[in-house]
Amino acid sequence: MEDVIILTQSEVQSCLSMSEAIDAVKVAYSAFAKGRVQMPSVQHLDVHQYNGEVDIKSGFVEDFGLIGTKIASGFYDNQKKGLPPGIAVIVLLDLETSMPLAIMDGTHITAYRTGAAGAVAASVLARKDSRRVGIVGTGTQGRMQVLALRELFDIQEVTAWDIDKGMAERYKDQITKELSIDVKIVERPEDVTRDADILVSVTPSRKALISVDSIREGMHINAIGADGPGKQELDPYIMTRASKIVVDSLEQCRRIGEIQHALKQGLIDESTIHAEIGEIINGDKPGRESDDEITLFDSTGLSAQDIAAAKIVFEAAKKKGLGKKVNLFG
Repeated sequence: MEDVIILTQSEVQSCLSMSEAIDAVKVAYSAFAKGRVQMPSVQHLDVHQYNGEVDIKSGFVEDFGLIGTKIASGFYDNQKKGLPPGIAVIVLLDLETSMPLAIMDGTHITAYRTGAAGAVAASVLARKDSRRVGIVGTGTQGRMQVLALRELFDIQEVTAWDIDKGMAERYKDQITKELSIDVKIVERPEDVTRDADILVSVTPSRKALISVDSIREGMHINAIGADGPGKQELDPYIMTRASKIVVDSLEQCRRIGEIQHALKQGLIDESTIHAEIGEIINGDKPGRESDDEITLFDSTGLSAQDIAAAKIVFEAAKKKGLGKKVNLFG
């Protein structure tokens, strides 16, 4: 019976780059579209009294021979206590025997695979000459989305908004220093759309922040923040303007994604959805077909993404001799 490897956040960070996360997400989306992934519904728990939420995502990917479960939380008052607002733990099991293989920090993996998801979607849905990014929400994902997009596009300018102006200014300093990209902070969320080729929304909002009137032809939208019942960042009427609406999982997005509101209001129906992103990656459906299309990607996050990224970390850690080995059943 093999020992279980326990990996800390710093060890996980040393085993997963953004380019590797992008590759992992592509593989995960492709496998999901081919029916080689099994995922139960996301278990969502609201902890209102502490301004928090917990999501449990599980599944297996046949191609990897792995079962994975991630417990991820967002407790938005944590920063006031000197604690990270987002924490995650991932457990990997052997698909054939269910024996545990690894327990690892999932915070870095979640951050990187979520950023990578936006970049992968943009790679097939945004204009190839996209240079300007609009960011709504300047937390960890505001940074991750730009970091990932930078891998695939020649990003020259970022316009950002956050309800916390202090956080927005810190974001500006960090992105300017880390990526040498010009960052402009604006007063209203709609202002980020003015010149954006790619618009990214990454907040825990439960009300629309972006109006339909602010959306321009040729824009690609990555709707990342809405990943739970009631969450919302976009005016539902934006869905009626989109030339193509693409989701990571229709089953998930209809319940917890950005499209949940437009569906409930009858503005669109499921036949309006152009594709799941894996279908485009596999070449079964087209991505962007013209420069004036408005494209939208609704991302709720798949356990397959976590498993794909955790597999890279697990294999790299074994090669590097990282982690603490523990016999859980001794």
